[in-house]
Amino acid sequence: MTFLRFFFLVAFLYGCASASKQSTSLPYYGWDESPDFSELRRVWGDADNFAELCEAGRPLNGVIEKMNAEQWESAAAMGLRWLEQCPVDIRGHYFTAVSLEESGRGQDAEAHYRWTKGLMDSLVASGDGESPETAYVTISAAEEYDALYFFGLEKKSQALISGPIMCDLLTATNEEGKTFRIYFNPAAHFVRLAKWAGEVAEKIEKD
Repeated sequence: MTFLRFFFLVAFLYGCASASKQSTSLPYYGWDESPDFSELRRVWGDADNFAELCEAGRPLNGVIEKMNAEQWESAAAMGLRWLEQCPVDIRGHYFTAVSLEESGRGQDAEAHYRWTKGLMDSLVASGDGESPETAYVTISAAEEYDALYFFGLEKKSQALISGPIMCDLLTATNEEGKTFRIYFNPAAHFVRLAKWAGEVAEKIEKD
């Protein structure tokens, strides 16, 4: 299958951490529903506990290992558990959909393919990635890598552009070796980092 050739291009930013609980203040939907994916991504990206829910312990490496071993049911179960915690994980939906399809659960797979498309369409609609002013707006740094994955690109370098618009510049190549420069604006990620830094500074002052 064609998706297998992409597995070794995937780069992961976050390591393992303790499991977290769902936040009752965040919206959750059934997989058969079609929410406003842009609004869903915005609300989740603005959540103070986004890192706890959607970055810590992201299990995609484990899912990929099971998929490569053709342990489809185990891969699907792992993916579904993660998506119950973090429903805005684009590659999480895609890998889960593939695993469900290979497990003979085509109807369930279709729902996650639809969520993959909805989330990815939302990201792509946020800009064109050709300049800082028209950067793709992402809710996390990991979404930048999700985008590269679906663009069929492999990252070669990454640079932080500090102004006047702060964004990430990723240089990547396709299978033919053609180089692309793509701008991403992980605005929600920057806001969360600034808030975290402020909390740390406040704690240091009190101590």
